Amino acid sequence: MSKMTRKSPRIPPLAKDEWTDPARKVFAFWEGDQARENGSRSNTMMTLANHPAMALASLDFGKYFMLGSTLGARELKLVILRVAHRYNSVYQWVHNSLGAQQIGMTAEEIEAVKVGWQSPVWLEDDQLLLKTVDQVCNGGLIDDATWAQLVASKSRQQIMDLIHAVGYFTSVAWVLVAMGVQVEGDFAEFSTNRSKSE
Repeated sequence: MSKMTRKSPRIPPLAKDEWTDPARKVFAFWEGDQARENGSRSNTMMTLANHPAMALASLDFGKYFMLGSTLGARELKLVILRVAHRYNSVYQWVHNSLGAQQIGMTAEEIEAVKVGWQSPVWLEDDQLLLKTVDQVCNGGLIDDATWAQLVASKSRQQIMDLIHAVGYFTSVAWVLVAMGVQVEGDFAEFSTNRSKSE
């Protein structure tokens, strides 16, 4: 991952004098009543609150992947981290590499995400997932051999969730990079894995 990042946001976190009821819904989406009153600790949430209607629609889709999809927590982290690396989404990488540690991924595995599916660290299921992420990111052109592996090892719903997850988290990566969302100095104190357990 290139280290080229913006030193200041292009769209800043929402100023307190602009906090509306819809904006407070964004603050509280993951963090509850305390954030509704005091603002979110997340720069992403505070930035998205500039456009609450859009933010809540996107967050609902993301919540599906975290809590309702057929993908497990490890699979989601591999998807998100590979997307973050491919698109130089430093914010996404920093938060999700911590989340990956919280669900038991090793430092070696997290670093191997940067290499991709070719790393000798991966077992067959992880190789297939990472290969699929790369191919979806290359215009959705999943080759026949990879598709055959997917069909042999996953349900239709799992395949559809995987493809959609790559698209969703790619859009998140683009948004974070384009808007220049900054990593919080105290992110390790509050950033937690939100996806369901395996």
